[in-house]
Amino acid sequence: MPLPCAVHETPADLASAAADLIATHIYSAIDASGECLIAVAGGTTPVLTYRELSRLDIDWAKVVFIQTDERVTPQPTDRSAGSIETALGLSEPGHRATWCPIRVSGDSQETAAAYDDQLSRLRAEGVPDIAVLGLGTDGHTASIFDHTLYEAPLQRVVATTYQGEPRVSLGLNYLRAVPTRILLATGSGKSAALANILTPAIGATPVPAAVVLGEDGYVLADAAAHPGQA
Repeated sequence: MPLPCAVHETPADLASAAADLIATHIYSAIDASGECLIAVAGGTTPVLTYRELSRLDIDWAKVVFIQTDERVTPQPTDRSAGSIETALGLSEPGHRATWCPIRVSGDSQETAAAYDDQLSRLRAEGVPDIAVLGLGTDGHTASIFDHTLYEAPLQRVVATTYQGEPRVSLGLNYLRAVPTRILLATGSGKSAALANILTPAIGATPVPAAVVLGEDGYVLADAAAHPGQA
């Protein structure tokens, strides 16, 4: 059965709908346990959604944001944390949400180990309540690029490499276990990757994003990423 996809005419329409969907699940998590732990991706696609989300009436003191993945680069300007922080307003005075970015220290293995330790203290057992994911043109999500990694044990944080660039990412099985997984795709450059998720060729190896989403993830796309079905 094909994974359903909610298609919106423009990126702005998608951002509004995605923010409402995320907020609904934040409310549910807070009602269930008193808090919501949400993993958020960087990149250009989610920024509009985060801006919309930041404007909604949410009890931010009960929300904890973590990152899905990060580049391990010498320059902070090359990392995703800054754009996430700005779009959600997490650095603004008085913002009550807790923000736990991946802090690059040493190489990717050292950074991954430090973030794993930080997450274990946030939630010793279990996974985030929500994961907001982007989509790479090759079908990756977070910084999971090799589909075989889903055979590995459930690891919170892993060190990966993309085109020679070291990265740190939440593990694929860890992401798969998140109860609410929301993938956002905008722009014609993502249409081929999205098609590989929604209508994969018979016998084709699933791309990492499809493995993470499984059969019960949410997919939201704009008309450019999913042409002809808006």
